[in-house]
Amino acid sequence: MKRQSETSQDGIEPRKYALEDTFCFACDKGKSCYTHCCSDINIILTPYDIIRMKNRLGLTCDQFLAIYTKPEMLVRTKLPMVTLKMLDDDKKSCPFITPDGCAIYEDRPVSCRYYPLGMAAFREQELKPSGEDFYFMVRESHCKGFESNRQWTVATWRKDQGVEPYDDVNQSWMELILKKKSFGFQYELTEQSRGMFFMVSSNVDRLKRFVLESSFLDKYDVDPKRLETIKKDEVALLKFGLDWLQSALFGAEKVVLKEKVKKAYQEKADQQGAAAQKASESSPGR
Repeated sequence: MKRQSETSQDGIEPRKYALEDTFCFACDKGKSCYTHCCSDINIILTPYDIIRMKNRLGLTCDQFLAIYTKPEMLVRTKLPMVTLKMLDDDKKSCPFITPDGCAIYEDRPVSCRYYPLGMAAFREQELKPSGEDFYFMVRESHCKGFESNRQWTVATWRKDQGVEPYDDVNQSWMELILKKKSFGFQYELTEQSRGMFFMVSSNVDRLKRFVLESSFLDKYDVDPKRLETIKKDEVALLKFGLDWLQSALFGAEKVVLKEKVKKAYQEKADQQGAAAQKASESSPGR
């Protein structure tokens, strides 16, 4: 979560935090800055954020995305994401903020749960890109939370704010982002591949239709027990979709093609290769 107008002097602390590192912080309604951090912000919504939020609001994925989000393309990865759409008011307020706090607090996004911490995977420019897991501190000048004497480690803060199940579900998604980031612009995804990534990342309803109602199951070897689970459980479906992306985009063997499909693809590739070779040999000037 990043304030759109903040500067390096009023924002990201230039150091890395590990799980055992400590800090002091407390946020409550009695502080004069209460909810000030809930406006003019850029919150990337993770796949699990979207599931929790749309279910809390009783919406389909299409409805939630249309009402509460806007699409963006991450510069360094060229991966499509969705961000939470702020209200069109003077403060650019979060649509869920009230004088008493967050209206969907129990299902708030993981970026809000981490605050004032952030996770490296969600930053466009890391302090020193290395692929390792680390955290950073957001210190805004208006925030009175740092005046508290209540001490936390990064690990105890994560547990208290309930981020662990979010990180567990989103881990494969973040691995995809970091893997694409490590390849940089040397590995450009096709428009179709970006569409696949966007579908899995933001729309489990569409993903379910894609897996169950297209030719997907004719092509991929899916364990029957896992198939029954993903028919009923959105989180299991999301994890399956992320495994499929790992396989389809980066060659992981988590969701594999059926042998007959592999053979058919290989035969087609061989035929195309032979045809190209024949055309090359018969071309003028050889």
